[in-house]
Amino acid sequence: VIWGGNYKLASCGRFIFGDPETAVWRNLTSVKLTNSSQLIKNPFTLVGRAALCNLSPVMSVELEKPFVGVLYKKRWVILFTFSLCSLSNSYHWIHLNIISDRVLYIWNATIPGTTPLAHQMAVDWLAMVYLLAYIPLIVPATWLLERFGLRATILLAVLLNVLGAWLKCVAGVLAVDPMNPEPMNPAKAAAFPLLMLAQTLDAIAQVFILGVPAQLAATWFGEKEISTATSIGVLANQLGVAIGFCIPPEVVRVPSPSLSPANSTLRFQNSTDVNYPIVHKDMMYFLYISAALNTLPILPVLFFFKSEPPTQPTFAQHVRKLAKVRSRLKIATSDSLSTSAVIEPASINGSANGPTTRIEPSIGNTDPVITDGLYPTTSESSVRTFAKDREVNLQAPLTETNRELGQLEFKQQLFYILRNPHFVLLVLSYGINTGVYYALGTLLNIVLQAYFPNEKSIGWIGFTMIVAGIIGSILAGIILDRSKRYKLVIVSIYVLTLLSMAAFTGVLLVKSLAVAFISSFFLGFTMTGLLPIGFEFAAELTYPVNEGLTSGLLNASCQIFGIIFTTSGSHMIGVFDVKYCNTFFTCLIALGLGLLVFTKEDLRRQRMQKSMSNRVCDEVNRELQQIGQL
Repeated sequence: VIWGGNYKLASCGRFIFGDPETAVWRNLTSVKLTNSSQLIKNPFTLVGRAALCNLSPVMSVELEKPFVGVLYKKRWVILFTFSLCSLSNSYHWIHLNIISDRVLYIWNATIPGTTPLAHQMAVDWLAMVYLLAYIPLIVPATWLLERFGLRATILLAVLLNVLGAWLKCVAGVLAVDPMNPEPMNPAKAAAFPLLMLAQTLDAIAQVFILGVPAQLAATWFGEKEISTATSIGVLANQLGVAIGFCIPPEVVRVPSPSLSPANSTLRFQNSTDVNYPIVHKDMMYFLYISAALNTLPILPVLFFFKSEPPTQPTFAQHVRKLAKVRSRLKIATSDSLSTSAVIEPASINGSANGPTTRIEPSIGNTDPVITDGLYPTTSESSVRTFAKDREVNLQAPLTETNRELGQLEFKQQLFYILRNPHFVLLVLSYGINTGVYYALGTLLNIVLQAYFPNEKSIGWIGFTMIVAGIIGSILAGIILDRSKRYKLVIVSIYVLTLLSMAAFTGVLLVKSLAVAFISSFFLGFTMTGLLPIGFEFAAELTYPVNEGLTSGLLNASCQIFGIIFTTSGSHMIGVFDVKYCNTFFTCLIALGLGLLVFTKEDLRRQRMQKSMSNRVCDEVNRELQQIGQL
């Protein structure tokens, strides 16, 4: 029903709203246009864009085309491109440390320190820099993601990653034979520092990548695909780590112990009499291939990657975009979600006496069913609806959040979510789980060597954990998409993680390699399966705050706990025993589970997509019944 100006269009039916700046009505039943000299009191008001951004002279109300959430096939290209970028970056985290003995051998002459222990610590920082770089850079990286979008963020990350990869090749060229050191010049003396610089660039690139999966999924994917898309983005990172574990040892041969003056504290298994030229040649081959493969993602990012689709896939994402537009236009309002706007006199289909108009029904479906930008014809289930007017009693937390966050700057949003106690509890519990995961991965060789000395399969146990984690991430995302029971799913996985960690601690005492493989599989399956669920749960607790900000804080927590747990576990192994370290990790998982239990399931994004649509439908039906009686 449209009231306004010189026309009164009355009929029973329902309405849908337009795109961000359009309100749309469709034909459902024949109606009669009658002149009316005055606007009827208490007119039926329409609030599409108005409810969220308060209509202003800047935003016109057109009567042309409908807004329907659209799913584009290109979303899978976007996700695949990002996955390549994430995989190539996470590969760099571990690909040098898994062959630390070769790194020590090749760059020994330029590694700082005078003792083997100092040299080993310097090489360890090639991996630790990934954790360290994240902590101070997460805030500027999240700001960049919020301000300039996905494309600029990913492009910067890819460029840093590629630059780091090729600088490693330069560092390899500058390396000198430790057994026959050449006269040092400033360039050759900078070989290992340049290698560390290259790894630092890769670590900085990681900061821009880790917070992307949740935001990319929310920006491009439908309501029932978000968790799955997030899981794919996360598992790509894990796949890169898995490749970094298994490929380098197969490419770079182990130097002979007698030829390695820097490695007197290291044990070599099945070493052959391999001299420096052979090892250096293998290393350069390895670095060149790695750099070339890392360069490939630049092309799809430049030519195919987009920050957002033309039309948002979900109602919640549309709301967020409107809030951003409103903030940029600096439209002052007194009530973000309760302002009404009367439709002004307008012609239908270009003419005041145009064709008869019908109003299409909406059933409040929140699933985007339109693909590739094509709109439906008369499918009722394809229509989504926005809030009506101030009579629609929206959920209070959402109203307050949208009112505040629609105009808040990044710093204010950061302080806003840090005052959310349930989000803080999730940050702590998530950080504990992932911190233990990082620490266990870093110390895995030391832990397993205590039970399986001189065993060559230890690296494959780590690979098994990563692959199991990939499977767990996919299944967890699918389960969450189907059930939408966020707290139930994440608590269940956390309980399984606790049981798996306890079992891993106990079965190692049996000293059975087969049992160790099985227990590590379940441990990786549950620990990594928690990662994408944590991102999505955080997005629900803090909606409509940008997912990049919440993901960044979760990852920062992981890095901090990872450094603390790694150093603590290493010290515990040196002073006490491996089993005490594993018991310590088990107790930490129990603590994280306790914190998670007290986290409230406040699904704000789900309320926006489901509850509001149902309420609007009820209000519209009631209004139309009243109008039908006129």
